[in-house]
Amino acid sequence: MNDLDQLKELLFGAEKQALDSISERVERREIRTADVADILPEAIHQSHQKDGELVESLTQPVGECVQRALRDEPETYADALYPVMGPAIRKSIMHALRNFSQQINEAVEHSVSPQGLKWRWQASRAGVPFGEYILQKTMLYRVEQAYLISRENGLLVDHVHHELSKIKDSDAVSAMFTAIQDFVKESFSPDRTGRLESADMGEFTLWAVHGPHALLVCVIRGVPPKNLRAELSAILERIHFRYGDAIRDYKGDTSTIPDVEVELERCLRFEAREESGKTRKGPPVPLVILLLLLVAAAAFFGVRSWIYSQQHEKLDAALNATPGIYVTNIDRSGKNFVVRGLKDPLAVDVIAVAESVDVPADRLTVSMRPFQSLQPEILAVRAAQMFGQPGSVEFSVAGTTLYVRGEAPWSWRQTLQSRFGNLAGVDQLDVSDLSSSDRQKFADRVASLNQRKFFFQSGVDMVEGDEDKLREFASELANLVDDAGGFAYSVAVTAKGSADSIGDAATNAALADRRATFAAGALASAGVNVRIMRQPDFSIADGQSREDVSQRYVQVDLQLRSLPELP
Repeated sequence: MNDLDQLKELLFGAEKQALDSISERVERREIRTADVADILPEAIHQSHQKDGELVESLTQPVGECVQRALRDEPETYADALYPVMGPAIRKSIMHALRNFSQQINEAVEHSVSPQGLKWRWQASRAGVPFGEYILQKTMLYRVEQAYLISRENGLLVDHVHHELSKIKDSDAVSAMFTAIQDFVKESFSPDRTGRLESADMGEFTLWAVHGPHALLVCVIRGVPPKNLRAELSAILERIHFRYGDAIRDYKGDTSTIPDVEVELERCLRFEAREESGKTRKGPPVPLVILLLLLVAAAAFFGVRSWIYSQQHEKLDAALNATPGIYVTNIDRSGKNFVVRGLKDPLAVDVIAVAESVDVPADRLTVSMRPFQSLQPEILAVRAAQMFGQPGSVEFSVAGTTLYVRGEAPWSWRQTLQSRFGNLAGVDQLDVSDLSSSDRQKFADRVASLNQRKFFFQSGVDMVEGDEDKLREFASELANLVDDAGGFAYSVAVTAKGSADSIGDAATNAALADRRATFAAGALASAGVNVRIMRQPDFSIADGQSREDVSQRYVQVDLQLRSLPELP
């Protein structure tokens, strides 16, 4: 190093090192990036406080970034907006239903009134639906919210609203409207001079009144008249007159624009009410008539439903109380019934039961499957069907015992006793109260033939005519003996010979035996077994002559013996 270089090093060494350090910071990208990151927040803050150039510079790139992010990741933003959209949708539906109810009330009120008839005719001529025409004539409008927004930077200056139309974040509404305004300029106005002045949102109308430094946005319920815009423009002009410079330089400090809320509240005073020629003293007559009709209809359908419900209960109770019917389900559809279950073939028809409780057959659908019931009433009916029911016979069942009462032929009783075991559900038979008149008649018949006497003239010569009577008696007795078995009887026949006391005792005894044997032979020839007996006493009455034959006879005795009945 020569002397000159050494001199430069001594004189300018420190400056040279500083210049080298500066050159290195300028040339190295990572160092410049770190320096910018340190001062960027403060620079943005100072630029925003200074003027609106920063906002204008960032509006387009930030908007494009947001649009691209929404397009590329819609699900992410949908998830983020979900907590906000749910309440908003519910609130919108609630207001829509409330408005719809109000429209219905107004339509009903004017449907049959003189004014309503006039409007119906006018709507017909105009080709407008009657409901829409009534809405146009009677709908109230009201300015519910007013936003004052700076045109310089899009900041919300102030916001007023009615108590019933509170919102959670007025700044978000202001920012959204500003974004929409910029979108309209970018999309539909090539020279960026276009502006959004009106928008419809269901039952609300959004009006924007533009001023030099501020934008007045009013949310109006209903359909406002055109002259309302002039009124709102006058309010915005008054605000510019009082706060024009403050609004132009507005950076978010509301203290710079005092009492602007008072001016905005003037917007909320605008509302329209339906004109009425006279004060109503009560509800309109058409509405009263409609309400009465609705009450009558509700009462009619309520009473009818109650009647059908009562019929349902009665039908269910009647079917469940009917022997041989088991109901699994009864469905009711309006006035019609569908019955499902089981039914014994011997049970009463379901339709007959339904008609007994005033349910017509044409309102009944029956779906029953057959089965064999063991209920006492059905068992009694089945016994009558199986054995018949002669005379005054009645059947009843208690437990497993079949009780039979009344009057029936003896042969039928014998059949019943032999076959009752074939009846399912019956183990015992009680016929203690069952009588058989034909058996009694048979006993009376036997009694009428008992102790019949046939007389003799002398020896074994019978009195004229008695021999024929004996043969007829033998034939009748043979038939009687044959019939006895059918009544569980047997007939014992005894022939007793008798003689008078004329003559010695031995002769009379022998004569009595001969007469008994003679009669027994006549009965035996007809097929009747006879036991012979001798009359023990042969006495003759005082003064009796030999021609008296009253003691010369054969007496036939009959004795009924009961045979064991069937078990």
